[in-house]
This record gives sequence, structure tokens and C-alpha cells, in this order.
Amino acid sequence: MARFWLLLRNEVKLARTALPIHLIAILQPAIMYLLFSLVMVRPTLDMHVVQPTSPAGRALLAAMAQVGAPQGAPYIRPLLVPASQTRDWPQVIRIEERNGRPIAVQRFGLVDSNLVKNMRNRLTAAALVLWNASLDGRAVTLAQRPWLPRDAPYTVYFGLAMLPLAAFLAAVFMGGALSAQDFELGTITEYRLAPIAPALVLAARVARLALAGLLAAGLLALVAGWRTGWWPAAPGQVALILLPMALIGGGVGISAGLLLRRSLPTLLVGLLTSLGGWILGSAFGLAAGFSGLYGQISALTPNTHAVALLFPHYYGAQVGEPRLSVLVLALYSLAALALAALVYRWRGRGHA
Repeated sequence: MARFWLLLRNEVKLARTALPIHLIAILQPAIMYLLFSLVMVRPTLDMHVVQPTSPAGRALLAAMAQVGAPQGAPYIRPLLVPASQTRDWPQVIRIEERNGRPIAVQRFGLVDSNLVKNMRNRLTAAALVLWNASLDGRAVTLAQRPWLPRDAPYTVYFGLAMLPLAAFLAAVFMGGALSAQDFELGTITEYRLAPIAPALVLAARVARLALAGLLAAGLLALVAGWRTGWWPAAPGQVALILLPMALIGGGVGISAGLLLRRSLPTLLVGLLTSLGGWILGSAFGLAAGFSGLYGQISALTPNTHAVALLFPHYYGAQVGEPRLSVLVLALYSLAALALAALVYRWRGRGHA
């Protein structure tokens, strides 16, 4: 056991040989989340409306207040502006009279097509509220039964879905870089000549990579919690869910580094596997919400199963089959570590 702790301590010191890579691996997910969250549409949008002077305009304002989730924040916050200041805002709604009928005219000064689309959709929703009210007894009544106890902004899910990516990315980057450096710096020969079992050397590296993956995910969780105000119910269980993702990333990174023996191509493999597995694995929405080929492929990725297990800790609702997800993550972890062990024995023989 003393040798293991000595090897683990040495693995931590090796961070100084590739400090930029380590900083990128740990900080990149949190920075990526912050940048994406800046351009994501918030649940409540500020929409400027010219001060209404007609009953139709006042009715539209009342309808805007009714647009939103029944258990969450309103989707529209109307801000009244005088008619003389319509050019001072990126979006303004004015009630105009055309052919004897009131018309809501929405003018934009934006280049963000996503924001324009969301503002148009919200005005359409307010118009539908007015139309439904005009039907009196013929109106369609919708009984909304929310699935979740509280409506959450999309930034909460996006941060949740990035946690497995953070754990995997840090481990695969560091594992690949350190393993490639073993050949570039010749330390693989020292490891092989040392009176230490190869399994012990590999175990120390995997342990170090797992800790690094959890560190990166923990930093992302702190940033996402600070940004959204949503925190997981059981942080310890969240760490246990993310541990297999770090082990999988570590196994893939070590294998890539041993096979390619060069840092640059190894890092490229890590980038492709991490982003590819994330995008195909419930990155932008639960896999159950997608049909067809994407849903089938997503069910095969470890990221999807990690997201399914994390979901209850943020939303208080269960998705998928937890036992199946635990089994899939365990099998992927064992397969990645077994592959790393086999490649380590094979690639290291020529350097004994």
C-alpha cells in the first residue's frame, strides 16, 4: 500500500510536466458552460410594449401576464415605453389600427435569430390567450398537470448534462497526455524496470485520473449552481454517478496514449470521443424525448445513462431505468479499464 501512495503522489507531481493541458482539462467545461449560458434564452423575456391607449392594447398586456409555466416563472415581462422611444429598444410591440382592426406589430433591431424566434413565439402565445378568451363557451380548456414540482430554466439541464462530459474530458485528456509522455520522455522504460507490479502503476494513474475528473465536474457543478441557483440534492451520490465516467475517460485516454505515443494525436482522440459521446448522449435533452436513430444511438452511450441517474438529484423526478443505467456504466468502466490494462502490457513489453 505504501508503494501505491508513493506512485499516486508521483502521478500528481507529473501535472507540472503538462500544466497547460491539465488547466484546460479541468477549467474548460466550466468555461464552456458559462459561455453557452450567456446566449441561452432565459424563461422570462423583457419585451418592450408601447404604452397602450386602447382596450385591445390593455387586453394584450393582461394576456402576456398569463403566458408561462403553471409552476414556474412567467415567460413575458412587459416593459411599457412611450411612443416616442420605439427606436431605443431592440424589440418593441405597438398596437396599431389597420382597416378598423387592432393589430400587434412587433419590430426588431436584433441579429440574434434565436432570440427573435422566442420573442415572436411569446407574442403568438399571448394572442392565442386572447383568441381562446373570445370563444367564450366554445373555448378549449386545457388541464395542465406539471410533471415537475418546479419549472427549471434550460441552463439547469445543460449544466447537468455537462457534468459527465467534464468528468470524462478531464480524465481522457490527462490520461492520454501522461501516457503519451511516458514514451516521449522515456519514463515507460523506468516503470518497466522498476520492481513494481505494472498493475500497481496503472492503478495509481487511474486513481489520479478519477480524482481529476471529479475535480473538473465539481468545479462545473459550482459554476452551474452559482449561475442558476439550483443545487443537487445529494452531492455525494452525484460524485458516485460521475466516478464511472471518469474511469471510462481515464481508460480511453491511457489506451490512446499508449497506442499513439504522441501527445497531439492523443489529445485529438480525447476531444473527439468526449464531445462525440456528449452530443450523442443526451447533451441537449433527454434521450427519451427523441425518437428514431438518435434515440437508439443515445441509449448506447454512457453519457445518457449518467444524465438519467443525475436527473432526480436536480429535478426530483426519475427517468429511465436506474438499475439498467448503473449496470451500463459499470460495464463500460470495466471494459475501459480492461482495455487500458491489456494495451499497457502489450505496448510496454518492448521497453522492458
